[in-house]
Amino acid sequence: MNESSAARLAEEPRVWIVEDEPDAAALAVELCEAAGAEPSVFPAPTRFLDALRSGPAPAAVVLDWRLERELSAALFLATRHQYPDLPVVYWTGSAAGLLPDMIREDDQAVIVDKAAGAVAFEQALAWALEGTTPA
Repeated sequence: MNESSAARLAEEPRVWIVEDEPDAAALAVELCEAAGAEPSVFPAPTRFLDALRSGPAPAAVVLDWRLERELSAALFLATRHQYPDLPVVYWTGSAAGLLPDMIREDDQAVIVDKAAGAVAFEQALAWALEGTTPA
């Protein structure tokens, strides 16, 4: 890696993605890279929790509500405990009304339906990284 590549990477906001479906994770990575972010995928919650504890914080987190063993609520609580104001994008196939109030009412969380397509994810990512209003 040359110096300009290293400098560019240092400036890219880091986005952590917790997604256990490989195709969905690959799409999230592609969309994050297109937005100028440096994505890291955590297919298992344990590695995400280790990274969360060891810091530094990412610019945003993308969580899937329907993770194996239904651990998504615990990951959200751990994220909020460590970083109360960190933007969280819930990218899920579940209806927003099925997610707990703690997520739906969190000012630093936005819920995006996977069926809404890439544009909805891109808008939520822009909100998380730049503070723009998601549509």
